[in-house]
Amino acid sequence: MLTTGHRKGTARVHPNPAFLSLKSLCRAALICAGLALPALLAPAPAQAQQILVMVQGDPITSFDVSQRIKLAQLTERRSLNNKQALEELIDERLKIFTANRYGITIDDAEVNKMFANMASRSGRTPEQLTQALGGSGIDARILKQKMRADYVWNNYVRGRFSSATTVRDSDIFAALDAKGADVAQAQRTTEYTVRQIVLVVSRTAPPAMRSQRMAEANALRRSFADCDTGVAAARQLRETVVREPVIRTSADMSPALRKIMDDTPIGQTTQPEVTQAGIEMVAICNRREVVGESAQKREVRNELQNKQFDSQSARLLAEARKGAMIQYR
Repeated sequence: MLTTGHRKGTARVHPNPAFLSLKSLCRAALICAGLALPALLAPAPAQAQQILVMVQGDPITSFDVSQRIKLAQLTERRSLNNKQALEELIDERLKIFTANRYGITIDDAEVNKMFANMASRSGRTPEQLTQALGGSGIDARILKQKMRADYVWNNYVRGRFSSATTVRDSDIFAALDAKGADVAQAQRTTEYTVRQIVLVVSRTAPPAMRSQRMAEANALRRSFADCDTGVAAARQLRETVVREPVIRTSADMSPALRKIMDDTPIGQTTQPEVTQAGIEMVAICNRREVVGESAQKREVRNELQNKQFDSQSARLLAEARKGAMIQYR
């Protein structure tokens, strides 16, 4: 029997690459956290695959459904039944098919690169991530297929509606007011003038060398009284780089970083931290409140943009289902 399905889409779509990046980073962190836990599901023995549905001539099998259930449980802590998993897979196929019709594709090399980046964020190689997935009975190709679908669909929706979808300040102020926020304060932001100081340490340096440089950084921090004299003292240290002053706003920072910047007195530095370059700290040379978009206002703007794009994504997915050839077996 030839039928067409219709249900509300669930894709999370964002209006600009930066927000997508932020969102993508959050999703990848959740996946990697899940893989750090003991295997939730043991690999199932090989079973005969049954074709459950054909989507535009592309089969979805019972194996695909079981894999999607495991992937959702491991990476999102969601429990799906067979019907829910099947419907998600149908949506996934339609996303790829629809985006490809409009010339939006991603080749295998790029998907593998995305997979490698995900592995790297959890301190693994792609091979190790593949093994971790296999330990929970999941074929890495299933995750890569989902990554492919999310990527092309997000680009498709953004391309169709990024220019047509806007969030007005009046909408943002109304949302802030509904949350009980101070609308006037939401139109102000904190501006920081900072200088980055790096005590260079080679990646191959022995631990004793790194400890010595950390001691130098702590001594510099204790003697730091203001940016002029402190920067001059930093430049006297061996193999130390002092960056030019830069201005950053609180709206561009995470809540945790904003707290560090606000808790550090003007003319002093943040705690030294070990990085790939060596030992780093940031000197707060000035801090002032200026008229501009606050972090709270930007967060509300992003929330409203999310809602608009979710609505557009759901509508496009529903349209794709209406026009698709979906044959249940």
